[in-house]
Order: sequence, then C-alpha cells, then structure tokens
Amino acid sequence: MLALPVVFLTLLLAPILHGLQMPGDGPETFTDLPSIRGTVKSVHGSDAIIQNQAGKTYTVHTSDNTHIYRNRQPLKMSEIRSGDVLIAAGALDEKANLMRAIFVADIDADTVQKLREELGKTWIAGKIVKIDETKITVDRIDHKTQVIEVDDTTSFRKGGQSVTLLDVHAGDPIRGKGVVKNGVFVPTQLVVIDATKRGRAGAALLDGP
Repeated sequence: MLALPVVFLTLLLAPILHGLQMPGDGPETFTDLPSIRGTVKSVHGSDAIIQNQAGKTYTVHTSDNTHIYRNRQPLKMSEIRSGDVLIAAGALDEKANLMRAIFVADIDADTVQKLREELGKTWIAGKIVKIDETKITVDRIDHKTQVIEVDDTTSFRKGGQSVTLLDVHAGDPIRGKGVVKNGVFVPTQLVVIDATKRGRAGAALLDGP
C-alpha cells in the first residue's frame, strides 16, 4: 500500500501485518529509481494500465527482466487483476506516460480494500503534524487527520536503528502497526522514514494503496 519489490515493493517489501503486507515496510533497495503507483485498470499481455490518485493514467511495461512480486513471492503479469494496486520502478517517460519497469509490486484488490478499512486501526502511515507529550497528530496518507498515542509498549525505529520518542519530530513521515486501545490507535512499532534516503521510489511507497 497504505509503495509499496521497490519497497512495498522495495515499497515495498515488507513484513506481514496481521497477514497483510503493510505499505512502506521492508528494505528500500531501489530508492534512486523513478517510481509510480496506481490502481490497475486493465492488463494487456506484458503491459498494465494503471491510474494514480490524481487520475493520471500510465502504462507499466514489463519484460523478461522485470521482477514482479506479490507478498514477496514471484508473480506473472497474467495473475494481476483490475482493482489491484501496482507500484513500479524503472525508467519513466513522463511525456509518454510510460514506465519501463525493472521492479513491480502487486497488492491484490481484496488486500487493498482491507488495508484501507484498517488504516488507523491496525496500521498508520502519513506525516506527523504535531507531538503533544505522548499524543501524535498524523496527517494520514488518505489526508485525514488522526491523533494517535504512544505508550510503554511502543518501539521506535529510524534509519534502521532503535530510537526514542525524543528523536521523532513534526514533519517526519512515519508508518507503524498497532492496535486500538480505549478508542485511540496505539502503535506497537513506529518507524520514522528518512526522507533523505527514501528517494523517488520511497515517495511512491509511502503513499499507500
């Protein structure tokens, strides 16, 4: 999702969150590559037509050298369906709206729907707006504002290292998994995404499904 392979892909990938791949988890191995993300509108042989959140349409072209994954498992283009979300990284031709993909990560439509429903309940992703003691206001990837709260069960990571709440600041892009306690989302782990390292592919990954 909530890249996203790159992540997701890389964006993408990722550990499993309650059996689901959480957007933005995993090693960011191709962060220097241009990347795009969108919902699959159709698949034609080695090409997929996707549409991003802004309504722009791209063709994702794959070849025998393209690595295609779903849940970290190899995938064939013929297994991708309309409604899935793709995160692709490679050579981007903006004028032609064409991505010649080196990596493609697929999130199936059912998982995308479930991730959307669980955003703010089992996982969170977005940018920190404000920190007030243990309460953190987040501008989520769906552009809704949510106040979450950390407690003594929350662990923090940044740049692959364990950190504390004192190392987390307004403006930081974050992602995390957790649970709702007394009506408030409490992350069990909160990851601060290093904007200087996530690059162009990282941006697509953070966007989520």
